[in-house]
Amino acid sequence: MPKMIELTPSNESMKPLSRPIVVVNRELFIHSTVKKHRHTWGQFVYASRGVLAVATTVSRYIVPPEQGVWVTPNTCHEVTAISDVELTSFYFDNTVLSGFPECCCVLNVEFFLKVLIVESKSIDGDYEWSGVDGRLLRLIRDKLIVAIKIPLQLPYPKDSRLLAILTQLQLEPSNRNNLVQWGNIVGASARTLSRLFKNETGLTYSEWRQRFNVQVAITKLSSGETVSNISLNLGYESPSSFIYMFRKLTGVTPGFYSQLG
Repeated sequence: MPKMIELTPSNESMKPLSRPIVVVNRELFIHSTVKKHRHTWGQFVYASRGVLAVATTVSRYIVPPEQGVWVTPNTCHEVTAISDVELTSFYFDNTVLSGFPECCCVLNVEFFLKVLIVESKSIDGDYEWSGVDGRLLRLIRDKLIVAIKIPLQLPYPKDSRLLAILTQLQLEPSNRNNLVQWGNIVGASARTLSRLFKNETGLTYSEWRQRFNVQVAITKLSSGETVSNISLNLGYESPSSFIYMFRKLTGVTPGFYSQLG
């Protein structure tokens, strides 16, 4: 397993904001992680190049340049580069938070919003709030508020038995145990595990496992692994069945992520 490089949060992300909306750009190399931190303002995390992962205490998100992650104020989170990443973060103080989602989520970045984000990357912290730069950032804020949510986060369970399953799957992604088999290992009936998964993650075990597989696959695709190997290692009978599942959940084929690695 490649060694992770731990980075500190940027200075701009930890000091008081100079304006209601602040833009921060940063390059992250593959396998580098901005260690866990929190701040009192909201943050939209976006990679204009590469694939990144954002993890909170309750969920994990993996996103390409067509998506970004909304992180609510005071949420402990870390950011990891799945590939080399050009990162842009937007920080929003409490005067401009109205309308944003109340929970962390993945937001779709459509073409026009992407153009606006690229245009905003040159804005420094001393811009005029009432000027052109301020209007551009307020437009980005308005577009983010109405952006489509993409339900691809992997919710983390809290129950110790479910956490044991998650831990084992992280060690052995190819494990295809059903709930009966997991129950024999963690000491619970399949019915109990099914109820716990639904109550704690909002998903059935099958739905949760598909999201888990997608996140594993994206990480491997970004590292150059082939679709055939990934589908085999995740326990799919054929690459075509894996591709069907992947496209159904993400809207794109696995090849899309291979190109981003």
